Amino acid sequence: MRNNAYNSILKNELINMIKLSRNRKRLILFTTSLAAFQTPYNSTVLSFITPVLGKYFHAPLDVLIYVPIIYLIPLPTLMITLGRLSDIYGKVKMFKLGFVLFLIGSLLGSLAPNIYTLIIASLVMGFGSSILSPGSAAIVSQVFPEGERGFALGINAMAVYLGLTSAPFFGGLITQFLGWRFVLIITAILTVLGFAISWFSMESIELPRRVVRIDYVGVITFTTAILLVVMYLILSAVSDWLYYLYLLIIGFAFFTVFIIAERRINYPMLDLSLFTRNISFMAGNITALLNYISTYSVPFLFSLYLQVVLGYNPFIAGLILVSEPVFMAALSPVSGKLSDKYGSREIAALGMGLIGVAFIMLLLLNIKYAIYVALSLMVLGIGFGLFSAPNTNSVMSSVTADKYGIASGVLGTMRFMGQLLSITVASAILVSYLGRYASLYLFTGIMMSNITVYQSFITGLRIVLIISAIFSFIGVYTSLLREK
Repeated sequence: MRNNAYNSILKNELINMIKLSRNRKRLILFTTSLAAFQTPYNSTVLSFITPVLGKYFHAPLDVLIYVPIIYLIPLPTLMITLGRLSDIYGKVKMFKLGFVLFLIGSLLGSLAPNIYTLIIASLVMGFGSSILSPGSAAIVSQVFPEGERGFALGINAMAVYLGLTSAPFFGGLITQFLGWRFVLIITAILTVLGFAISWFSMESIELPRRVVRIDYVGVITFTTAILLVVMYLILSAVSDWLYYLYLLIIGFAFFTVFIIAERRINYPMLDLSLFTRNISFMAGNITALLNYISTYSVPFLFSLYLQVVLGYNPFIAGLILVSEPVFMAALSPVSGKLSDKYGSREIAALGMGLIGVAFIMLLLLNIKYAIYVALSLMVLGIGFGLFSAPNTNSVMSSVTADKYGIASGVLGTMRFMGQLLSITVASAILVSYLGRYASLYLFTGIMMSNITVYQSFITGLRIVLIISAIFSFIGVYTSLLREK
């Protein structure tokens, strides 16, 4: 009886969401999209400006790499937990808290006197992002009904990928003419704007919350498991992959305990039936993981390649890399709308296929010429635009409204775990081929043969591109999985 009463109230509140004015929906979409933009934009821009930060702080690669990596730690570690908490305590309240944390981190980073303070600031921004990222998709899915949701998620997805792929252009432009600190100052200004709009546009849209106990066992075991795996990846990226293997083993042990415990709890942190009985949910999340493993390291690797190996300044390098977001931004809303009308799987599969083709182009073409880099990234942008919104729409539409927070949290965890895997593995491959001495050369200017550096860098880059292409084509298959 209690569940029936709750479901009735929830249904009435969702009907009221449909009745929201068009202007108010637009404001909600704007502030959630701004939050969706901020999270990947700052993680990517921190990767892009690493050469500048290395020269400014005289930091080697094995220290410098922690600036973008530390940002990602809270994202896969906490997003599912925070998504569940937002379902319990309120999505809007948690969303505003994310803006506050993000503002503190960006201000601290803009004033950083050394590389270690900047690393701490990056971690604080990561905590804010771990709330904002799942909150954006959850609130959009709550406010926009089926038939409108795909297009709205397309705008949201456009913001995510625009943040990921426009960071080299804007980061290069700001760094070239204003300095790297202004990258974070402008971030702080945008954060204040997003918080202000969310304060009045999201008033009274909070859904009624079911009174349930927090699954402390699930929270502790899952968070510990993911944190140990994340730390293993980070430490192994700049060390030996076997040296910290004990972290991975302990992490999997905690994850095993988590799965056993979740099956015995009435209100688990993560409903495992979402994976075992919902193929659309499972396949969409696996494909998102494959997508980000294959693509996230692209701005980092090619910003290094263009600036350090080929000698372009940050502005010109950003201009070359901006070829990707132009097509991504144009296609994301369109693909979202098409997924409302024709379904999501085939469109998402086509996108993953084109991403794989882009990596093959980067392998076959002579990337000494910037035009070939730009052309390949343009195809990558088209693939991004076709994949993201349909895949997100498929995942969010496969669950009920009271699970939007946890569903968005799982999708976000896959996304950021993929990002972390992408950048740590790519960095490890790059450092292994360059060697520590050449890695220092990239950022501190130690004299070394440019031919040696170029050949070593290209070898490492090609290995990363081959791995990325393989994962992209596997993603085509997982995108097409459907309920029997």
